[in-house]
Amino acid sequence: MDIMDENLSTEVPGFSGPAPASLMRNMKGQLPATEQILAAITVARHGSFTKAASELEISQPALSRQVMGLEKALGIKLFERVGRSVRLTLQGEELVGRATPLLEELSRVTSNLAAATGTTGGRVRLGASESVAINNLPSILRPYLGGNRRVNLRLICQTSEVLPDMVASGEVDIAVCAVERDPQGLMCRKLWDEEMVLVLPVNHTGRSRSILNYTHEDFILLPSTTVTRRLIDHALENLGVHLRVALEHDSPEVIKAMVLAGLGLAILPEPSVRRETRRGELAAWPLTDMKVFRSIVAITDPRRQPWPAEVALIDSLQRYGR
Repeated sequence: MDIMDENLSTEVPGFSGPAPASLMRNMKGQLPATEQILAAITVARHGSFTKAASELEISQPALSRQVMGLEKALGIKLFERVGRSVRLTLQGEELVGRATPLLEELSRVTSNLAAATGTTGGRVRLGASESVAINNLPSILRPYLGGNRRVNLRLICQTSEVLPDMVASGEVDIAVCAVERDPQGLMCRKLWDEEMVLVLPVNHTGRSRSILNYTHEDFILLPSTTVTRRLIDHALENLGVHLRVALEHDSPEVIKAMVLAGLGLAILPEPSVRRETRRGELAAWPLTDMKVFRSIVAITDPRRQPWPAEVALIDSLQRYGR
C-alpha cells in the first residue's frame, strides 16, 4: 500500500506563479533537492507510489520520505489520494508542469558537459513521427549509435503536427517528420521525399493505376488533421475526385492491418508498406494521375547552439536522405 503522512503537508491557498514570497519563506533559503523533485514527477506520472518506487529503484518508504520532504520544504500539499491511486493537487500540477522540463534540461546539460571531452558524447532527445521511427530510423541510428557509443539517445514518438511545437518548447532537440511548410521561427533541413502509393490486398482484382477507377471502393485513410492527409485531399480536390472514406486512423500500422483484413484500400507513404510488399502481403503502386509527395525534414531551434552529438545526428540524417 502506498504510504504518505499527510500531516506533514500544509496547503498554501492561491499558490500561483514562479515562487510566491510565502513559499520562499517556507523554504528558508534552501532549494529542494533534485531527487525530491524527480520523486514527485515520477509519482505524478504513474499515479502510484508503488510503481514510482519500482522505476526509481528505491523502497516505497524512502520515496514517501522524499515527497514529504519536498512538501515540507515548499509548504504545500502535492498529492491527494483517490482510491488506490494518488493524483496531483492544483499546486502539485503547477510544480510538476514547471519543473519537468527544467529537470529534463538540467539532466541533458550535465550529461553533455560530462562528455565534453569527446565530440559526440552526451544526451540527445530525438522526436519522430511513428512512420519515420519504424521505417527509417533503424537504418539511421544503427551506424550513428555504433560510431558514437557515448551518446545517450532518447527517442520520443509523436505526430508531425505536434513535433514542431515540442522543438520550440525545448522538449526535444531534433524532430524528424513531415511538413507542409517550414514552421515559423524554426530551422528545417530537408532530408528526403516520400511518394504516396495506392495500397491494396494482394488478392484485389483491380490493376488500374488511376485513382478514378477506385472511387467505388471503401478507403481507410489518415485523419484530415494530419499533414499527409491534407496533401492527399488537396490532390484529390484538384482532380475533382471524392473517395468513400470508411475508416480513419492516425497509425499507418493500423491502416495496413485493416487493408490486410479486406476492409478497404489505403493511400500511404511508400516506405510504410515497403516491407509488406516485399513479403507479398500487400500490393502497392504509384498512381499515374495523382502524384503526391511529402517532405521529411529535420527541425531544430536556431536560437540554441546544438551539442556535438546533435550535429553528428543531423549529419547522419542528411546522409541517409542523400
